[in-house]
Amino acid sequence: MPNQDQNTAPPLCGAAFLSESFAMNRAIRLGARSWVSARPNPPVGCVVLSDAGQVVGEGRHIRPGQPHAEAVALTKASDRAKKGTLIVTLEPCNHQGRTPPCTQRILDAGVGRVVFATADTNPVAEGGAAFLRRHGIDVEQCPHPDADRLNAPHLTWTTKSRPHVIAKWAQTQDGHMCPPSNLDRWITGLESRTEVHRLRGRVDAVLTGLGTVRSDDCRLNPRLYPPRQNPLVAVSSRSEPIPPEASVHANKRVARISSPTPKGQLDELKQMGVQVVLLEAGPTLLHAYWQAGLVDEAWVFVGPVSVPNGSGTSPIPNPQDWVTKHPQGATTSFGPDRLYRLPLESN
Repeated sequence: MPNQDQNTAPPLCGAAFLSESFAMNRAIRLGARSWVSARPNPPVGCVVLSDAGQVVGEGRHIRPGQPHAEAVALTKASDRAKKGTLIVTLEPCNHQGRTPPCTQRILDAGVGRVVFATADTNPVAEGGAAFLRRHGIDVEQCPHPDADRLNAPHLTWTTKSRPHVIAKWAQTQDGHMCPPSNLDRWITGLESRTEVHRLRGRVDAVLTGLGTVRSDDCRLNPRLYPPRQNPLVAVSSRSEPIPPEASVHANKRVARISSPTPKGQLDELKQMGVQVVLLEAGPTLLHAYWQAGLVDEAWVFVGPVSVPNGSGTSPIPNPQDWVTKHPQGATTSFGPDRLYRLPLESN
């Protein structure tokens, strides 16, 4: 998940000359601010450069039914967009929905060049690049890993017809998820746990198993970081109810998910309007999703200690090795801990 909480720079319109790569970075930052509010639409950001390379317009798609990022930026640019370059995080849409197609708006503005980061594989909206090329506009795709992360939930939703699954877990240096009972339950420190709470407050649902609710009595709420929204807490249990004394009941919305399979559970969550789900579960449920190929991103927090007699083997015992082989992964430090954010091939 992009960090939409970082301070965005002051508006740049008319005040700066940017390269296309810097303009794309700016567009990604704009789009990240809509990572929650735009759902189920993609959180798109856009920057318009004049033919001299000056920023003349920028915008983001804030929520469904409101203008798309391209339309916002072109409105701000006005006549200065003519023969200029439009930089956008996602391929412009080519269909009439609640708002007009962005491709026609780009043509009407007289833009000379379009640069986009992520191709839109949504069968309803795809084809924007080809349409613009047919009408004489220079179009180039410049892939960017941050834009791909930004658009990933939307593409999962529209191409796989299910919620986007982010699996989060903590593990020791030697790949164990569960320390012995005589040791501290926390593998990672407060900074890492605060980052998890930031993520919880930006997904639609947090999913765990009944065994985790019983053993950890976890709350699974975003209490350590100001939330953008309060997620549904979903507990996987085929037949048994959630214990009435469980701390998860402190959340505003709690639901039991009864399907025995990961796919069935995602179907239940989809019916509840969940587009992005955070899987925070014990090894059994996590490995079930892993083996089903239904994990789209892994957030692996690695603490500084080794626990040879730990249990619960991680699906990725050595995430650093994974990142070395897959450059699209990202790493961040939280004190002595390391977070590995790994995009995965999924079903």
